[in-house]
Amino acid sequence: MEKYRQGNCSPEELEQLERWYASLGAGRPDKLLEEGSEAALLLTRQKLQELHAAAGREQAKVVPFHRRALRWAAVVGGLLLLAGGARYFFKPVSRQGELVKEHRLPAAHSRHITLPDGSLVILHADSRLDYPETFSGAIRDVTLSGEAYFDIRQDTARPFVIHSGNLRTTVLGTAFNIRAYEGSPEITVSVTRGKVKVETEHEGKLLAVLTPDQQVVYNNLVATAVRQPVVSDSVTLWVRRDMLFENMSFATVAQAISNRYRVNIRFDDPAMEACPIRASFKGTEPLETVLSVVCAIRNASYTIEDENNILITGRGCQQ
Repeated sequence: MEKYRQGNCSPEELEQLERWYASLGAGRPDKLLEEGSEAALLLTRQKLQELHAAAGREQAKVVPFHRRALRWAAVVGGLLLLAGGARYFFKPVSRQGELVKEHRLPAAHSRHITLPDGSLVILHADSRLDYPETFSGAIRDVTLSGEAYFDIRQDTARPFVIHSGNLRTTVLGTAFNIRAYEGSPEITVSVTRGKVKVETEHEGKLLAVLTPDQQVVYNNLVATAVRQPVVSDSVTLWVRRDMLFENMSFATVAQAISNRYRVNIRFDDPAMEACPIRASFKGTEPLETVLSVVCAIRNASYTIEDENNILITGRGCQQ
């Protein structure tokens, strides 16, 4: 639970936590509190805090039935929160009632993400993106904490909405960058292609309609927004920074690709690992394109064994 609060759980640990949490409600009555209600959420918070405080105790106490019933009610209200990747413990992130998938990255790496509708997101290191397993509603909703570059697939029937702190950004199909770190006094939205609408999250006040090479900077402290011109390529330099390889070893390049695309890459011949690679990418290319380029440089080939594992085959460096 402490690792979950810090955002450091592996996928396997998240599954284990979800199974344990779900087991707390085994045999519970059908309905004790309405799922997702304020009462259920408050009970969830209370019981998780109690469980966390009691984690180090050597002997568990017998809980009377009426208290177990309250705990089960909290489980009913809280299952969607944990299983769906709640922001920290208690903040629900899906506005469509769907299962939410959470990405929280280690500080050293950016991440390449393909959303359920085919849209592309490059998520900055130490940032988080919450999105549903499928976009089934009339609006494609995601929640961002940190910084990300979006290239949204056009769907005129279903606008794409990004919730980031006090702002709501709506698009139909475009490319743009949002910088909205928790605790930061400013939120910045910059457009590289297409058009976006930026509003306040709660009041729905229109702040700006942005076109390419424009940005809006919203000050959280005084609730004011400034629209200004910007060279959008300079704003998105971070997207390609980790994908510029100047005479780096093949092993170093493979590790960078692994970090960004969340795959495991290994070599059939260890002699290839020291071979130098010189290549540069925009940072938005699909995995297969990147692998094809770096392998062609060293006259190697790659095999995608499954969604998580890739084998690179070759004969080492050719002088």
